[in-house]
Amino acid sequence: MNLSRNGSNKFSRHDRIAYSQILDLKKNKIYPSSTKNSDQSNGYFLSLVNMKAPDYGQAQLLNNDALKNKINEKRNQKSMDNELNKFVTRVETKLISSPLKKKVIAIDTKIDIPTQIKPYSLTPQSRLQSFRIASPSQKPRSSSQNKRNEIYYLSKLQRAFDTNGSDYFSRMYRQHFHQTYQGLNCRLFSQNNNDNNKSHKLPKKHQRQFTLFFDLDETLVHCNETPSIPCDVVLEINVSKHQIIRAGINVRPYAKEMLKNLSNYFEIIIFTASHSSYAEKVCNYLDPDSNIISHRLFRDSCTQTNTSLYTKDLRLFCENTNRQLSQVALIDNASYSYAWQIENGIPILPFYDNKDDRELIDLEKYLKNMIGVSDIREYNRNNLKLHLFVDQRGPYKVLENLFGKPQQLL
Repeated sequence: MNLSRNGSNKFSRHDRIAYSQILDLKKNKIYPSSTKNSDQSNGYFLSLVNMKAPDYGQAQLLNNDALKNKINEKRNQKSMDNELNKFVTRVETKLISSPLKKKVIAIDTKIDIPTQIKPYSLTPQSRLQSFRIASPSQKPRSSSQNKRNEIYYLSKLQRAFDTNGSDYFSRMYRQHFHQTYQGLNCRLFSQNNNDNNKSHKLPKKHQRQFTLFFDLDETLVHCNETPSIPCDVVLEINVSKHQIIRAGINVRPYAKEMLKNLSNYFEIIIFTASHSSYAEKVCNYLDPDSNIISHRLFRDSCTQTNTSLYTKDLRLFCENTNRQLSQVALIDNASYSYAWQIENGIPILPFYDNKDDRELIDLEKYLKNMIGVSDIREYNRNNLKLHLFVDQRGPYKVLENLFGKPQQLL
């Protein structure tokens, strides 16, 4: 006996239903079969191929709002994926022939740049992931890591122009940039030719590798000539034998602490264009025990120019001493002060009375990082890039050379 499904009518599944009737087991109803599905007059059912399936409530399902919303969401997601795939394809096509490929390879030669468009079978997420340049640790950079990449003075200067901020420090940085540019691009000549030949013998009191010359006014302190203006301390200045002036002094935040910390690593010299009668009083306040400041230089040690500016020629304090120009630096808010030796100069934002000022904290970090270098001038040139400020084409060209893109001058 043939037991195959089509070999015997007894074991055929069609023999179980007779008289052209179909039993719906789900609803316990009997439906008559169509004559198209019978090959005999008595209506025996032979095939269910052309039989229309009974209605199990599709109409009710299509009227379900939740189901409609879900279907629409799927369609929208599919449409978004198609658009993203097209966008990624255009990006890949441009990347292959653009100069960006060379720049990325210059950053890291191990980065895989596609030489042809990847198969469309990749999901948009995986295709975009291949273009993300991550750090070797594959971890997001913390705020402390970002601070390590901060360049003293230049980073804040760039943010001031990029963001066009209206806050106090952004405006001060933009203003100070123009002052620095003007100070370094003016042609200076010594008013007295003898100033170029004189030298000052300043013996070293400490065997430190480097010597730091600090300006006083607007760098470490600010003097209010009107005593009624709020200040940190009031000092009595002996202008002459018969005249005493009360001057209000604003001390820059962290000034005393910074000088004390740096005195452990550097020789500290105050170099100011102010009169000695005033500057001596301020230095005594900053260094009451006289164990921080090695020397104090005043207006008579400055070099006066043809434009009546009091500048500071560091060469005069290196000759006939054991100091070298490669081992000295001048911190001054006025750029013309170090115009004779630009790469020995370190700019700083001027201070007046803002107690939120934190410039000296950043300055101390910058100065401590130079410990151990062979030449301060090279260290400043690589970080501060003051040589780029000397450009007669205008300050906009200086910004472009500094940050690699045109900046809006305000």
